[in-house]
Amino acid sequence: MDRIGGKCEKKMNNTLRKALDKSFTVVSYASLAGISLAVALFLIPIIYNGIGAFIFSATVEHDKFLVENLNRSPTPAEENYIKLSNAARKPLYKMMSEYECPTDMGFAKRINLAFDSAFKEMNKHSDLLLSFLDLKGNERVEKIRELSEKLWSPYVETLKDIVSNAQEDGTSFALINILQSQRDRLSEASRDEIKTLNQIKKLTFTQRSIIRRNITLVPNTYIGEAISILEERNAAYETLKSGIRELLGPPDIKSKEASKLMRQRYGQTRTDMAKRVLRENVLEITIKTTNPDAHETVKRVKSAEYFKDPKIKAILAYIEDNFDSMLQPHATLYWGFFFDDPYDSNIFGGIWPMILGTFYLTLGSMLIAAPLGIVASIYFSEYSKGGKIIGFLRICVGTLAGVPSIVFGLFGLAFLINTVKISDGKSAFAGSVTLSILILPTIIKSCEEALKAVPNSYREAALSLGAGKWKSICTVILPAALPAMLTGIIISMGRAAGETAPIIFTAATSTGAALAISEIFTQPTPALPWNIYNICSEHEMAERVSHVQYGMVLTLIAIVLALNAIAIVIRAKLQKKIGN
Repeated sequence: MDRIGGKCEKKMNNTLRKALDKSFTVVSYASLAGISLAVALFLIPIIYNGIGAFIFSATVEHDKFLVENLNRSPTPAEENYIKLSNAARKPLYKMMSEYECPTDMGFAKRINLAFDSAFKEMNKHSDLLLSFLDLKGNERVEKIRELSEKLWSPYVETLKDIVSNAQEDGTSFALINILQSQRDRLSEASRDEIKTLNQIKKLTFTQRSIIRRNITLVPNTYIGEAISILEERNAAYETLKSGIRELLGPPDIKSKEASKLMRQRYGQTRTDMAKRVLRENVLEITIKTTNPDAHETVKRVKSAEYFKDPKIKAILAYIEDNFDSMLQPHATLYWGFFFDDPYDSNIFGGIWPMILGTFYLTLGSMLIAAPLGIVASIYFSEYSKGGKIIGFLRICVGTLAGVPSIVFGLFGLAFLINTVKISDGKSAFAGSVTLSILILPTIIKSCEEALKAVPNSYREAALSLGAGKWKSICTVILPAALPAMLTGIIISMGRAAGETAPIIFTAATSTGAALAISEIFTQPTPALPWNIYNICSEHEMAERVSHVQYGMVLTLIAIVLALNAIAIVIRAKLQKKIGN
């Protein structure tokens, strides 16, 4: 019975052990699957949006930028795009010109005729005006204003009729200039009337002032109100016009040359952004209105519903119907994103200075940190005897490995630049030294662990063959530890490539051209980590350059992954060589 019971117990233990082994295997695979899924969820949006930085649907504005600023020779297809685009835009600019400066100025003729008629009536009542001047106090002012209202009433009614119909007639934009000129004519009319009255009877200064202020008060008051109304309408049109310019760029070469910023010289270079501008800044606009309490309010309106002018409605319809014809969307592969300089705060061009700056900083930090780290790790692993000093040094190395990176940046600024003065200000060299100090503890630790992992039999064999300690380290121990050491060094290089805080204070600049090698000791440099942060958080048009953000992130990740891939390949070759 005991034997049977023992067998049963043993069988149960084996079954439980197998179940636990399978459970552990399932949990391990589930963890790996979860990690893989998390990495995929992290990388897929970056890869998808990052690829969109150089593979995208471009507009003709992108082709114009390349031809005019980067001296690229246009292909026959690009020349055709530009030709078709220019032809499609001509009717639009003609409609806008006709709205702003209409050829039919019949309303101006009506206004001038009404003015001339009112002015003649005023001249006929000169004797009556003189009699009013003989009155005293407020009575004479009231009488003159009553007469002014009577004389200018037909003129004002004509203005009211024209202003009320201006939005439907499509004359709002041109009418405001006419009304401004009418103000000048009213001032001249006041002076002429004063001159006429003065010839009949010598007027005092006070009498002249009363005539000047009151004889054309009624039309002047209405014209001021009408201009305010028209300016509000015209402000909405100017907003629409600004949206059209943002979409298509300047309408002519003169306007283009007068533009100070490059973003004002070109429309949207990407089809997705062009559609967004069409939707948000053309088909819909933001207008300012004044409520009865004289408070200014801002609201979004649909352009087609807000504007009553048939000419503007025709403009909006033409833009919407001829969007593709005016912008000529076409797929493009823009490798220049990686090799061109940026223009106008990364709105145009590429990211070559950032890539090169990252390379300078990373390579420079490794050239400094790797030799020092390897030498220190050899000392800790092979030569140190222990003791308080060595223990203290190990604590220092471990502490430095956990110090926040921004502290290293402040140290680089305060000590390396301001105290030691390795450069007059920010420079790629100062950034490289700061990064080397940052990654040095990691390199020391990883290299020391790699050296300790080499079996003692290697050391004993080398010494037994007559090699000295240094020779055995160089010829036996280092080659055996090199694959693992290389992994730690490459990981540290990846960290140096992605650090932002240290280079903010010592090396990075938001803008600038790619540095020559001779300039790395004296000039700051753009770099991918800093520019990614800057373009995401501080760029005035961050939404417009979102593709640049993702493109920079994808490039930085690709650099880090490439470094790790290189480490894996080199380590495999070294291990194979050691094995043979």
